[in-house]
Amino acid sequence: MKIILIVLAFFSVININAQTPYEKGMTKAFDLWKNRKIDEATNLFERIGKAEKENWLPYYYAAQVHITTTFSSKDQDNIESRLKKAQDYLNEAKTFSKEDNAEILILEALLYTAYVTSNPSVYAMTHAPKVEALYQKAKVLEPENPRAILCHAEWKMGDAKFWGKDPKAFCPEVEKAILYFEKESPTIPFYPTWGKNQVTRVQKNCEM
Repeated sequence: MKIILIVLAFFSVININAQTPYEKGMTKAFDLWKNRKIDEATNLFERIGKAEKENWLPYYYAAQVHITTTFSSKDQDNIESRLKKAQDYLNEAKTFSKEDNAEILILEALLYTAYVTSNPSVYAMTHAPKVEALYQKAKVLEPENPRAILCHAEWKMGDAKFWGKDPKAFCPEVEKAILYFEKESPTIPFYPTWGKNQVTRVQKNCEM
């Protein structure tokens, strides 16, 4: 199955002069990630998570680093290893998130997408339904979450292409995601805001 790869950007939502150790550590971890120091970034996110104890965000980003890295890898053993680590981090994030968390569900959908993309003959049958279910659940929890809408639309576009259908059917969802990105204004430091710079890439499916 041909799935459109999702490559996420790196984000930091507060300035480099952060006052708390947590903010300084997170800023440094994002800098490591931006500079492609992948393992250093995930290790730092993990250390921050252990220090924070009840904060899901460091584990979320540790998982995200591993997941996004696999999309540019051709080494199946490396992909499998990173995705297993990412699942462990997501499990930690779930532990410290007090209720169903749409952002964690979206990231878990991307994890299963990575499995399907890397080895469709092995994972498409079992993991594709999981991707769909996770996006549906995330959209029920947060109907205006732009990441849920955009990533789900891209997933459906890839599926449409595979079955010889028109991916343009999901272009209205992309436009909806753009509107919700514009409305987004998180108040929690480092809360996920990624995805807006992926819109142009996804919109190319609407020009076909």
